[in-house]
Amino acid sequence: MAVRDAIYWNEAGAPDPVVPVADLPRQVDVAVVGAGFTGLATAIHLARGGRSVALFEAGKIGHGCSSRNGGMVGPSFHKLGMTGLIAKYGEKKAYAIMQEGMNALDHFEAFVAEEKLDCDLHMRGRFRGARTEADYDATARECERLNKAVGLPFEMVSRAGQRAEIGSDFYRGGVVYLRDGGIQPRKLVVSLAAKAAEAGVLMFPECPVTGIRRDGEASELRCGDTVVRAGEVVVATNAYADRRTEAMHSRVVQIETGAVATEEIPADLMAELSPKGRMFGESGRIFMWFRPTSDGKRFIFGGRMGSPGCAAEERAAATKTAIARVFPQLADIGISHAWSGDVAYTPDHAPHLGFEDGVWLAGGYCGSGVTRSVYFGAKLARRILGQPDGETAFDDLAFNKVPFKPFSRFAAEMMTRWWAWQDARDLCNRV
Repeated sequence: MAVRDAIYWNEAGAPDPVVPVADLPRQVDVAVVGAGFTGLATAIHLARGGRSVALFEAGKIGHGCSSRNGGMVGPSFHKLGMTGLIAKYGEKKAYAIMQEGMNALDHFEAFVAEEKLDCDLHMRGRFRGARTEADYDATARECERLNKAVGLPFEMVSRAGQRAEIGSDFYRGGVVYLRDGGIQPRKLVVSLAAKAAEAGVLMFPECPVTGIRRDGEASELRCGDTVVRAGEVVVATNAYADRRTEAMHSRVVQIETGAVATEEIPADLMAELSPKGRMFGESGRIFMWFRPTSDGKRFIFGGRMGSPGCAAEERAAATKTAIARVFPQLADIGISHAWSGDVAYTPDHAPHLGFEDGVWLAGGYCGSGVTRSVYFGAKLARRILGQPDGETAFDDLAFNKVPFKPFSRFAAEMMTRWWAWQDARDLCNRV
């Protein structure tokens, strides 16, 4: 069967959002640019706070990473880890930044429950395999620090006991993060869009904003031949920012990642591969993440496999090679879908929200944006509305522009190759 160049989530029980037809307004209180998780969440809270809100999206609602990601949720801790954060910011600030990960997850779970969002949220934990004994030891130390700092619950799993968590002998043990889980990301897009419509948000898919100009106390947004005047502007384009939303574009590095969906897997084999229905990840500089689909019939695998911009068949082949080292049992299972998308990284490895260059920004999730985006949307709306509890531990971290931005994607690709070589070396040297 040929591999489809299509996003699996879009065909798995998640139709396009129903968007009420509306004429472009001449003036609104707030214009939100980008209709992914961040933009939708921000718009919902602003509209409920009494603001008139117009939401603009260059593609379909949720066209970007919000429909393309792996749908894995968790605390989304800072990439530097406790040791790196303490060295850079000191112990108190490091603890506060890590606590925001727990706060974001708490908010996400509560919001999904309170709003009754249909997104297949299942908090079954995540097993993260250690590729080497050194990785296992480092993971144990980091988890102990996080448990002490923010109460992260975890269980270390020995190599001898890992078959209870994953149908693979590849790893040297690992850890189970008990507060992780998964969603169907496209379903979350659809549910958030429905809530936005109910709140009175005017949504304009396939309506790119081609220019933003600050004019005194307000801003003017150009949409085709129409100019919309807004008191405030939120730019939530994240990794899909370009020159049209320069304030975000200049501050993030866009890195292409890909994902594939397998064909349906026999139930007995699925039970062997994922005995507890958990999410999965692994140590390494360039790692693969993977998970069962919500219905438990397929696996989704993702990461930086395949060359940038490659065809679906090439991406599928590269991912099959990565799959084989973990699950040789899937050698005869085909790939049905392959797709790609961009994620947004920042020079300091931290997400950011705040007011920059005359617009409100939220993004730079560094590949861990499901919980952070919904959380940041609520926080940003509170600031714009002048409500309490809009602060985060990231507020005093400067959202700096990326040095040599035109070369950033190329530099990221070169670093990916270097890190992949180092990972391969480590695997060759392990016993």
